[in-house]
Amino acid sequence: MIVIFGAGVIGLFSAYTLLKKGKKVKIFDADEIKGSSTDAAVGMLAPLIEAKPQEYELFRLMLDSKTIWKSFEKEKSDFGLKSNASLMIALNKDDKERLKFKQNFFKTLGFKTELLNIEETLKIEPSLNSNIECSLLCKDQNQVNPTLLKRFLINEICKMGGEIKKGKKIDKIYFKEKKVLFNEEELEFEKIVIACGAWSNEILNKSFGISIPLRPIKGLSILVESSGESFSHNLWFRNIYLAQRNKNILAIGATEEEKGFDHSVGIDEIYFLTRSIWESLPQIEKFKLSKINVGLRPTVVDGNPIIGPLEKVRPDLLCNFGHYRHGILLAPISAEIISKYVLNENVSEEYKFFSPSRFNL
Repeated sequence: MIVIFGAGVIGLFSAYTLLKKGKKVKIFDADEIKGSSTDAAVGMLAPLIEAKPQEYELFRLMLDSKTIWKSFEKEKSDFGLKSNASLMIALNKDDKERLKFKQNFFKTLGFKTELLNIEETLKIEPSLNSNIECSLLCKDQNQVNPTLLKRFLINEICKMGGEIKKGKKIDKIYFKEKKVLFNEEELEFEKIVIACGAWSNEILNKSFGISIPLRPIKGLSILVESSGESFSHNLWFRNIYLAQRNKNILAIGATEEEKGFDHSVGIDEIYFLTRSIWESLPQIEKFKLSKINVGLRPTVVDGNPIIGPLEKVRPDLLCNFGHYRHGILLAPISAEIISKYVLNENVSEEYKFFSPSRFNL
């Protein structure tokens, strides 16, 4: 039995992958936890746009995960996976220079993008403001709907015989030989996967006295209903990004703030987001606010996720958390790496880079 703590997309994708490989899986999640990063995710699958200098290992990981996502495009599963592209929008001349810099950076990574003038941009996205400066077209930088994805994973896990159990928050776990004890549970297990996002460090610290440099970064996203305007590309502006959903729904994100585990919605956050939308999109007065989502992104000090065994505690205790704003994108490859550890298969050195051992754990 593989025991997984956490039922966000990272935990669910881990369970889904392990079940497909023949393992028995049981997931435990807390009812009262609010602020899951999955719930506020927009679902961008854009490793190129998310790439940053000096983050080569993370970029390669994102590309590997994008390859797995592309394999899903051939399936007809309804979880909102779109095979579209992204447009990075310049609203003024400063933004244009920023996009030129981005284009040169993308070229050093081996990717060709296309700088479009106003006319070319409006030809492919006529619903944009006519006062934009230009855009940068990034092909194959698409999106998935996190809500539909989560529903799909839960259904598939149940179909394959996996179990998802909701209950009290898991503060501390104990081991007794090959049994794990927590709350009122006592289970025999083969491997344990900690996939509790921003709350993972809290469990590990209370259980084993170890501390991982992990902190929550608060993010806010909203769903709005448009009056008929639609976009065929994902749009990236200076402060926000936008994904077109079905039925005239737009998903818009996202703010980033260090506010601990606060999952409330502040007026200042709504103001920042709506002001940015007003600057970027036409006829915002016709938009109707459908939903506000808050998520606490699990962020490791070096910007990389933690995937692998906690050897200094016990080798059958695995970590799969710390994905920051890349959780949806990185879920498939993270699950694949975890499955290799579970099945005692060879894990490449490039993936061992993300193990807890880099923090001497």
